Parts: sequence; structure tokens; C-alpha cells
Amino acid sequence: MSFKLSRFQRLSNRHDFRAVYQEGRRFVGKRLVLFYLTDFFSRPRLGITITRKWGKAHDRNRFKRVAREAFRKLYIVLPKGLIINIHPKEGYRDLKPEDIEAELKNLILYIKKNSEER
Repeated sequence: MSFKLSRFQRLSNRHDFRAVYQEGRRFVGKRLVLFYLTDFFSRPRLGITITRKWGKAHDRNRFKRVAREAFRKLYIVLPKGLIINIHPKEGYRDLKPEDIEAELKNLILYIKKNSEER
């Protein structure tokens, strides 16, 4: 069994990331900032952006690993076509997959609430 995200499940090029930033919306959680876009035609996809200013490589890699694990666990319940780009906030070093899952669940609830209002 492979735990790697397939190319259909991740943002892979600059164009994809730009689209999320320019056309998408921002959801600020307690521990993360989530940029998201819904296109309703594709599968849910994930991008993770964490720059060198956030610390050493092993800290950044751990954050990415934890974020991917949380995304994998919630993949089935994510709305179709949801594209997410995750940015950390202070205190990201001690995040657990459950913390990121909670933020993603809050995002899902927020999106559902806003789509019902429209």
C-alpha cells in the first residue's frame, strides 16, 4: 500500500498554486491559514507552502508529512473539486495530524455554510 499522494491529489505546478491564490478564498484557522478554491470538476487536491523562514528543513518536512497525513484521512469526506493550499502559523512545530484534521473539518463546515447562503 502506497501512502504517497497521487499526482491527481496534489498541486503540482505554479499555475495551480497561482489559481488558488488569485481566484480562491482564504480561511484563517487557529493554527493554519488555508487558501481554497472549488471547481466542482476534479478530485480534492492539496498544496503545502512553507518557506525557509519557518525553520530548519526537518521541521518543515515534518509539517508537510503531518499535513499530508491529515489530508489523506479526510480525503473521502472532502467536497468534490476542493483545492486547498496550507500555510502554517506560529506553533506549527507541535501540530499533530488530529489538529490539522480539525482545521480541515472546520473549513468543510465553513464552505458548506457559505454555499447554502448563496
